[in-house]
Amino acid sequence: MQSELALLRLTETTEKGHQCHHICDFFGTFGFFVQFILAIVSFSALIVKRYQEIPRRPVNVFKYDAAKNGLGACLVHFMNIFIAMQFAGKEDPCPWYFIQILFDCTVVVFANFVLLRILERRIMAMWGVDISSGDYGDPPQMVRWLQQLGVWLLVVTVCKVAVTALQSLFQAPLAEFGAIILNPLCFNPHMELFIVVVLLPLVLNAFQFWIVDNYLMHAPEGYSKLPKSGLSSAFDVPDYGSNTQVL
Repeated sequence: MQSELALLRLTETTEKGHQCHHICDFFGTFGFFVQFILAIVSFSALIVKRYQEIPRRPVNVFKYDAAKNGLGACLVHFMNIFIAMQFAGKEDPCPWYFIQILFDCTVVVFANFVLLRILERRIMAMWGVDISSGDYGDPPQMVRWLQQLGVWLLVVTVCKVAVTALQSLFQAPLAEFGAIILNPLCFNPHMELFIVVVLLPLVLNAFQFWIVDNYLMHAPEGYSKLPKSGLSSAFDVPDYGSNTQVL
């Protein structure tokens, strides 16, 4: 009973006069549980993707790619929770988290790709350091992975801050949109949290992980074909060479 009361908190009447009695809690027992499920589902999408690849990435390379993708996703996930709670104030943060997911799987995915390619080119041109994403050397080197991880975390942070600034300009209509979409669920915070953090991301985050993995993995031929704008065939099938063992 106490855990239930900790999860469900009373909110004030909304501007339209509708009373939503409870809000979802990301940091309650149920909240942590659904976030754990989200992590499992998202990572499973990468495993399925790897087994669809021809040729298949070596295990060590896949581990580095997946870890880089996962750490970036964890950072964005907690940024999304923080942003949702800040925008929501004393109201339900789930609609704002839902909005963050929609932006992440559309605008932010494209922005991440563009900024990543720009930084790769600029760092190579200015300092002569090759941080081509997914290329960790032979054998794979932790130092190169750490360099790429640092750049990737910078990319996702900058893009997230920029998109959040844009959202703040349209806060009122976005809040109304999120409330309209999730209003039928606001009286059942368990269901609302499950749908917003697990069910919707089951499709959206799996799609996002799949796309992000495509441009985080190494594609030697793809890089040689990239135009100066950085917008082209980074999605080409990689060639890991005939001497590379895969499982």
